[in-house]
Amino acid sequence: MKFKGYEDTALRQQLHDRFTVLYRIAAEEKTALEMAKNITVEQTVEFPAAHIECDVIQTDIIGRLEQFLPCDGGYHALISYSDQSGTEEFAQFLNVVFGNSSLLPGITVERVDLSEEQEEWFPGPKFGVQGIRETLGVFDRPIGFTALKPMGLPTESFVDEAYRCALGGVDLIKDDHGLCNQTFSSFKDRIRRVCRAVRQANEETGGHTAYVPNLSGRFSEIMDRVHYCEDCGAGGIMLAPGLVGYDTLQFVASHTQLPVIAHPAMAGCFLDKGSGGFECGCINGQIPRICGADITVFPNYGGRFSFSEDQCRSIMDRCSEPCGKRRPILPAPAGGMTFEKIPVIRKFYGNDVALLMGGGLFTLSADLTENCRRFVQVLSGK
Repeated sequence: MKFKGYEDTALRQQLHDRFTVLYRIAAEEKTALEMAKNITVEQTVEFPAAHIECDVIQTDIIGRLEQFLPCDGGYHALISYSDQSGTEEFAQFLNVVFGNSSLLPGITVERVDLSEEQEEWFPGPKFGVQGIRETLGVFDRPIGFTALKPMGLPTESFVDEAYRCALGGVDLIKDDHGLCNQTFSSFKDRIRRVCRAVRQANEETGGHTAYVPNLSGRFSEIMDRVHYCEDCGAGGIMLAPGLVGYDTLQFVASHTQLPVIAHPAMAGCFLDKGSGGFECGCINGQIPRICGADITVFPNYGGRFSFSEDQCRSIMDRCSEPCGKRRPILPAPAGGMTFEKIPVIRKFYGNDVALLMGGGLFTLSADLTENCRRFVQVLSGK
């Protein structure tokens, strides 16, 4: 089939910038190679390539299989795509990375490497590790992180929790990801009152505790909530991109001056659990970082979820590895954290980590403020 429209050489030139995606294909060599070639078409033209009588589409639009090598569990296929196929709209970018092919078994996205043009489109976090440390005034230890719990308490109780945690010097206090806009604790009332309580505690102690509300609700209301949080003096905002969309995370991060935390709720649906998906470090580390998150929350190994040490190390590596001009971000392991585990966890992650402790912090004793003080002391190695 013949197509028209590429007589304009300037238009053709725009197609030359390319980004790459590394796929792992779980199959024997012949099948894996066939699947790799299918990905190049399925992720772009979704049309029988042999019937496209257009040189530009054949050479630039259809994905290029740049490399095909054996690896543990199958074969690695490195495929490049035109930037203009992905565009600067993040949803379409992800669509090219893994749209239709995500429906096929045995294909895992291990990493994405952006082009120079995309580095400008998706510059990543505004704060990163250093910016978060400067905001909190914490430079020589892990960040102490907790969450307002449990869902069902009235706003008054969350206000009290936040005040006592801030008095104890914990660095970050976020909404639990189940808190949004509910009858027992409406969004605006909670954010306004908790911000005020944390500010009061900081004035009393000279501390820099930051409160981070959860914004994962209706898309039509998210930017209004962002502005409300900014007006109330929140220290950041949190979104679950698995729920609201990675494009939403990228849009919000580029339209606020507050630090952004990515929460993993629903992201498990994207995760490779043995039959294909995104590699753990890619979906929990690299993609949130590209979107502009400054901190990414994920289940720690040995907790109540099934993440392994290798998976957590992969996330940590993707948070900190050189990635164009993009700032490194803080990994925030969570889930089943206790005081006894802190020394081992600190040794594993090092100093550049936001250690999120919920129930283990609240249940250490009846004195929540003292529990938080102890938490910070242990993180300081005391």
